[in-house]
Amino acid sequence: MDVDGLRELWQEVLGAEARFDASFLANGGDSFKATVFAVQVFENHAREVDYLDVLEAADFPAVQRIVASSGNDQQVVAQS
Repeated sequence: MDVDGLRELWQEVLGAEARFDASFLANGGDSFKATVFAVQVFENHAREVDYLDVLEAADFPAVQRIVASSGNDQQVVAQS
């Protein structure tokens, strides 16, 4: 999974104005959007991510680390 794909998903779910240095919640996210995000990560990238982890993450880089730790692909962290 590449960083660009995850960034696109972040903005797809939260809106084009979503900031990467702010949390999911600070960007207007909620539990429904976090669930959508987690499902899309699974469907598009075969990674299982808990929506609560997405909600609790401090910012986009924290979400990147969560996604990266859900599988063997370290590329997501390496490119952040």
